[in-house]
Amino acid sequence: MRIVPWGASVCVLVLCLAVPLAAQSPTLGRVEDLARMGRSEEARVELMEWWSGARDNSSQRDLQLGLWLRGRLTVDPAQAALDFQRLVVLYPSSPYTPQALLRLAQGGHAQGDAEAARRHIATLVRDYPSSQSRTDGEAWLRTAGAPPMTSAQSTRPPTTTDTTTVTPPFRPARPADVPQVWFVQFGAFADEERAFELHQELVGAGLAARLVTVQGSAFLHVRIGRFGTREEANGQLEQVAAQRFTASIVRDERAETVVRR
Repeated sequence: MRIVPWGASVCVLVLCLAVPLAAQSPTLGRVEDLARMGRSEEARVELMEWWSGARDNSSQRDLQLGLWLRGRLTVDPAQAALDFQRLVVLYPSSPYTPQALLRLAQGGHAQGDAEAARRHIATLVRDYPSSQSRTDGEAWLRTAGAPPMTSAQSTRPPTTTDTTTVTPPFRPARPADVPQVWFVQFGAFADEERAFELHQELVGAGLAARLVTVQGSAFLHVRIGRFGTREEANGQLEQVAAQRFTASIVRDERAETVVRR
């Protein structure tokens, strides 16, 4: 029997282990593992690599998880609120959405907005009655107490803008030869009754909302506007945020069918 020297065996073993380790790409599973171990900075780095490299070819479930993880891991409260709002608006059926609503409530409270905190918990109770986050949210709200006073109103997230703000007129659509692919979207709903109620609420507030279906989606989408650039859409988003509505900017080139204006 041929005996392989101990040193050579170790070298072979190291080489065999090195190949899969070197080839391993960042995954959302690893990001979750790093976050659980308290290695937040490493988790953020791997998440950003996934976000810039693998996101476009990922499944809907991974996109939802990516938003949830970025909202949890970011050190920027405004970015966290934006990611949690996107989960609520774009993926109402996501398993992460109840947790996102609870985080939004806690974030609003931390920014001194008790009304925003109550509103998000009310949505959690109404739309996700069987979730653990609903139970946690109600318990948290009972013990949260009065929100802290903030030193400047400008530090609050967009959704906490004073309701007395006057909403400027809507910006007109760009010329027909410019692609119109950006929208301000308030939600995509499987529940038809809820979609119609939200549409009526927006119209009652003086907003030119429409209820539409889009190709390849079983949901009813509640939207405003049709813009050629994200900057234009962002201007509209600021206007509706001033009326304390939660919305998000979406890019969608699929054809719309209007159900109700």
